[in-house]
This record gives sequence, structure tokens and C-alpha cells, in this order.
Amino acid sequence: MNAVLYALAEFDVIRRQAAGVDPAACEAFVDELRAARRVFVGGAGRSLLSMKMFAMRLMQTNHAAFMVGEVCTPSIGRGDLLVVSSGKGATPVTLEMVRKARKNGARTALITGNPDGGIAAEADVVLAVPPPSADGEDAAEAVFMKRNLPGNFFETACIVVGDGLIARIMEREGLDESVIMRNHANLE
Repeated sequence: MNAVLYALAEFDVIRRQAAGVDPAACEAFVDELRAARRVFVGGAGRSLLSMKMFAMRLMQTNHAAFMVGEVCTPSIGRGDLLVVSSGKGATPVTLEMVRKARKNGARTALITGNPDGGIAAEADVVLAVPPPSADGEDAAEAVFMKRNLPGNFFETACIVVGDGLIARIMEREGLDESVIMRNHANLE
């Protein structure tokens, strides 16, 4: 296989993961996002990287969005929502974020590969991303999966599912691409 075939195989795996996400859980997640006064976004490691893209998209669609840990992030409180991501659903620093947010009166939402993990037990809303799968042992995606780190699929699926959540918010709020362009960074 070459790099292009590996990339295409990854798309197939991610497509199956996204297809396995519960649409009702997505709607509940969108409801939480739309109801929040402000949205705080966090995570750890590669999950955090995927969530940074989600936070940017929230800001670009007129939501007050902040990254946990940034120097200009305000304190969280009532009416706010903390959105975190954790593949295994047990990342200690992420679990502590959820606990602190709840202690301060905020609601919490989790995107995870493990809906039975400790973070899910503490979160108000859980969006589960199913584990990666391949069509068969000899399929291109199975070959790719054996050569890739398992977490890579979760983080990439988070980006794709996050984009779907943003598209649904835009649809429900009657927004088009002009809102994104108006809010896009212009100091680049």
C-alpha cells in the first residue's frame, strides 16, 4: 500500500465510527451547546488537540467559547457548559475538570470512546464514538489499523463528529458560511 491508499483506508474506518454514533445523543449534545451561556472546551493529549478545532468552530458560529487552561479563560459557573473529550474515558486530568466544573455549577458534556468510563459517570451528557472496525482481516482498512496507533482513530472521529455537531447547530440556528467568515481570524 502507498500513503494515499492508507489515507483512504482511514476514511473508511472513520466513516464506520461516525455512522455508529447515536443521532439522539448528538441532538442532546447540540441542545446543551445551544443552551449554554458560555462553552469551555478541554481534554488532554491528542484529544485536547481535536477539541481545539471544535472550540474554534464554536467561536466561529457565534458561541462564547474558551479553552480550559488558556491565560485569558474566565472562571466557569452556572449557565456554562464544559465540553471534554477522552478516548478511554478515564483520563485523570479530564475527570478532575468535569468534577470542578460541576462543583462550580456548570453542566458537563463528554465525547468518548468509552461510555462506561469514570468520566461518563460524572458527565451530564455523553456522546459515544464507537471503536474502529474493518470490513475484513485483508481489507485495506484492517491493514491500516494494524499499522496505526488505536487512539488516532478516536481523535480523528472526534473532529469529524464535532464538525457534524457544528453543522447541526448552524442548521438549527439558520446560520450559513457568512457567520464563519465574519468570525474567522483576520490577524493571520
